[in-house]
Amino acid sequence: MESWEDRKKRLEHEMQEHVDLETQENLEAGMAPLEARQAAMKKFGSVALAIDQSREAWRWLWPEQLWQDVRFALRTFRKNAGFTAVALLSLTLGIGASIALFSVVYGVLIAPYPYARPNQIWAPAVLGPNDAIHGWHWYSQREMEEIEKLPAFGDVMATSVKPVMLTGGINPENFYGVFLSGGAFNFLEGKPLIGRTIQPFDIGPGGDPAPVVVLTYGFWQRFFGGDPRAIGRTITLDDVPRTIIGVMPPRFGWWTNEAFWLPLRMDPKDPSGLAVIVRLAPGVKPPAAEQQLNQLNVRFAAQRPDDYPKGQLRTIMLNYMDITVASGDMSASLHLLLAAVGLLLLIACVNVANLQLARTTGRAREIAMRIAVGSGRGRLVRQLLTESVLLSVVGGALGVLFALGATRLIVVLIPPDYVPNEARITINGYVLLFSLGVSMLTGILFGLAPALRSLRPDLVGTLKDGGAGATGSVGGRTIRSWLVVAEISLSVILLSGASLSVRGFVQLLHVDPGFRPEKVLRIGVTLAPKRYPTWAQRNVLDRNLLENVMNLPGVRAAELGNEGLPYSGWRSSFAIAGQPRVDGRKVAIALISGLYLPTLGIPLRRGREFTEAEVERGTRVALINESAARLWPAGEDPVGQAMQIDDLAQPPDNPQVLAAPGIAASVMIVGVIGDTKNNGLGEVPAPAVYLPYTLYAPPDRQLAVRTTGDPLAIVNAVRLKARDLDKDVALGKPNTLDELLSEETQQPRFFMALFSTFAALGLALAAIGIYSVISYHITQRVQEIGVRMALGAKRGDILRLILFMVAKFASLGLATGLVGSLLIERLVRFQMFTRTSFGVAPLATIALLLAAVALLAAWLPAARAGNLNPVTALRHEA
Repeated sequence: MESWEDRKKRLEHEMQEHVDLETQENLEAGMAPLEARQAAMKKFGSVALAIDQSREAWRWLWPEQLWQDVRFALRTFRKNAGFTAVALLSLTLGIGASIALFSVVYGVLIAPYPYARPNQIWAPAVLGPNDAIHGWHWYSQREMEEIEKLPAFGDVMATSVKPVMLTGGINPENFYGVFLSGGAFNFLEGKPLIGRTIQPFDIGPGGDPAPVVVLTYGFWQRFFGGDPRAIGRTITLDDVPRTIIGVMPPRFGWWTNEAFWLPLRMDPKDPSGLAVIVRLAPGVKPPAAEQQLNQLNVRFAAQRPDDYPKGQLRTIMLNYMDITVASGDMSASLHLLLAAVGLLLLIACVNVANLQLARTTGRAREIAMRIAVGSGRGRLVRQLLTESVLLSVVGGALGVLFALGATRLIVVLIPPDYVPNEARITINGYVLLFSLGVSMLTGILFGLAPALRSLRPDLVGTLKDGGAGATGSVGGRTIRSWLVVAEISLSVILLSGASLSVRGFVQLLHVDPGFRPEKVLRIGVTLAPKRYPTWAQRNVLDRNLLENVMNLPGVRAAELGNEGLPYSGWRSSFAIAGQPRVDGRKVAIALISGLYLPTLGIPLRRGREFTEAEVERGTRVALINESAARLWPAGEDPVGQAMQIDDLAQPPDNPQVLAAPGIAASVMIVGVIGDTKNNGLGEVPAPAVYLPYTLYAPPDRQLAVRTTGDPLAIVNAVRLKARDLDKDVALGKPNTLDELLSEETQQPRFFMALFSTFAALGLALAAIGIYSVISYHITQRVQEIGVRMALGAKRGDILRLILFMVAKFASLGLATGLVGSLLIERLVRFQMFTRTSFGVAPLATIALLLAAVALLAAWLPAARAGNLNPVTALRHEA
């Protein structure tokens, strides 16, 4: 095959022959030799152009031309190092922040689970006529067996969580074990790291599970140091020796990442609730599955009316991707932060577009010359777009490096309780593909305006004036000015959102929780249910432990209550004596001991506290909070009145919880206490009723201890007191009430930190944009400035001229930005769980900050303009 070089030589030889023949004919016609040659060349046209046209007909030219454009762009970047550095800095920050946040969105919202086809996993919710979706429904085992028979479902699994005590070691410890049906691991398609998983044969024909256990990676590392020989060894859980049969990979964390999985006892008579998880049969859509299951739920509700909503039932299939811990507040936060980082990226694009326009103006003569000698306008646009995309791709590569560090910082800031424990936030292949797409799109976005602008040059004026063409015209300057205004406007929106988030976070920190959290230890206490089979035995152990802790040095008060302390536990329907019952209305129930109020620092508003005898005997007395007291008519004192708590008249749902003998629904109110934020710091307190903890005897309690010094310093002493009573009493992980309140602010703190960071980056990019545009304006107006100074203008006059222009940009950007800020106010307030809104002081602060940054960015080029020598300025060629 003939090479291109050989073909080019042959083509040039043929064209030369054509010119020679035409020259010979002209000589024979009587022309002079020079005139004959020029006439032949004129008739034939450009040899180079003919070669290019022939080459286009022979093969694809775009790879070669693209390579030429890339090499030319690289030479241009080297010649304009200042422009390149500023543009790359802008792109690195904008693209890098976008990549970092997208890695979080991908890891937390898009692909948080290692399970097979997680978007095909569904959980049913059962709702009443006016109920909002608040989670899936819990079925009994008998109901699950009926659900498995429905043709709409291709596969069904069940899971539940129960406290399980690990004994046999130095210190007993309580875990939340996850119980699974036999086919659950096959349902999830989870492969073990070592060993095997729970299989259907691990549950016998009578429903009795085999004494086996599968460990999480974290449990295996903590207790066995990652030793593969752990397979086959036994651990004692709730006094039952269980054989370790497998260990799951680090990322597998179905409902736990620090405990273990156990086979579920399949007993149709067991009323314990199960979370039923399903996959739809092939070809079945969610509405069809909802219809089939709803018919079954109506029948279940008729058999167990207390466990189903009242009225006409609705069944909704919830996709597992939409009901994770990140699908609520964290999902909204990440979407809003993604919008914020989009504004940041847009600021970077506007910044670089402005730089490109200014640079294109400086190249006006070059562009005009290329068009004048026959360069195609499409070829010219492609060259300019190639430069923009290449610049953006390099900025994207640097942005990936920036994102590596930024992602690690975000992982540190992100609240773990708002992220699925299976999620992994990394820069993976999908994130890199996203970065490439963003880089290409960004390059086209900021390169399009300069490229299109170059299509309409004033050739005559540009070539005559030596560089001031159309792109340096009034229209070109207007575009660049409006781009600066857009940058400032976007920065104002980010600053306004950051201001709201900071003030909302500060406001949240100063919310009064209703109790005094300082110097209060909180620790879980769990006893072995089989060793304490009666209500009296459990309460004796609890009372002895409470007395022993009270006698420790440095202890001011101690309290024993239900899990969730200081917040309320479960909710129950109720009735007030002498008032009509209101359906659907519930109060929060808390179990407390006699020193609850001094331990937590909650004020007694009226009435009295429990006596020791009332607590010890489990007397039916109650304290209520101020919100519950408002359930009575105005002016009526609830102290001394009776109240019916419906749940007290029923046996506990959990068979491990023992109730006091002869318990009834009616309780006597003896006191009213102050409201506490029992729904969270950002919510209105719920009506709550406080009962003696001895009315129920669960295997696990919460111990709270107010100390005179560091509360964590007495943890070991508490452990010793517990071991003195029973060496197998398990104490949970200790924390303080201060730490508990800090967890309440994790998500707002995360949102505030990232939004403020993006706002700061946006402000920095806007400052860079102002500096570059003002510098360009001064360069274009050097001769004008020289004329003004030659006619008597002082340095101060030049400074005022430049700074007035900046003030005009800043004012327009501030005005349009504030309008945009009103659109995001409600979204930011929702994320901060407060009612913070814009005020005069915050808006004035934003205006002053923006003015200061704008003036600082403009001061250096303005000062440089004020120091110009008029003679030098008049000789300057723009």
